[in-house]
Amino acid sequence: MRYLRLVFLVVMAVAMPAHAGEGEDALQAFYQNVDTLRADFEQVQVDEDGATIQRTAGEFLLARPDRFRWSYREPYEQIIVSDGDAFYFHDVDLSQVTVRDVDRSLRATPAQLLAGGKALESAFRIEEAGRRDGLAWVTLTPREGDGDFTEIRIGFDGSRPARMELDDQLGQTTQIKFTDVVVDAEIAPARFTLEIPDDATVVDGRGEGQ
Repeated sequence: MRYLRLVFLVVMAVAMPAHAGEGEDALQAFYQNVDTLRADFEQVQVDEDGATIQRTAGEFLLARPDRFRWSYREPYEQIIVSDGDAFYFHDVDLSQVTVRDVDRSLRATPAQLLAGGKALESAFRIEEAGRRDGLAWVTLTPREGDGDFTEIRIGFDGSRPARMELDDQLGQTTQIKFTDVVVDAEIAPARFTLEIPDDATVVDGRGEGQ
């Protein structure tokens, strides 16, 4: 279920000195100017000593507001989909689908970074983080301390996120790199729905805790 919370962003680097607020400006430009996006991603999880724990890869699709598809192709297949109303996590190998309310699933998680909106600033403290590796960085710290992540860093190429780094409560870091990014791509609405197999076990958690 860890992958429910590793849902996420976009590409490359510019070689000019940073100006004050560059990372924050890029974050705002991404939310204001990008309606749809598709990209491939590579995700690496490392421990506090920098040793690799897990390496995964897949495809990411985004359509505002609140729709995305995060598909792990390797080493095993998992699909995370939001249709704007509900959030679906499909573990293909286990043949299990978990369903949750979108607002509860996105609260103070990386997925909320993609959706943007007023909830972002209410959930995170946003701070400028300078330039590194040719990218303009911004740091987001959850305002509530009971989430999975203690800090999230996003590196931008212009208004396009290129990398994400997510530090969790266990001292581990998840690093995400995006490639083959297409902004404002035409994406069929059907990509943001999940066809649930007839033989899948469905765990419906919508309405819980409300």
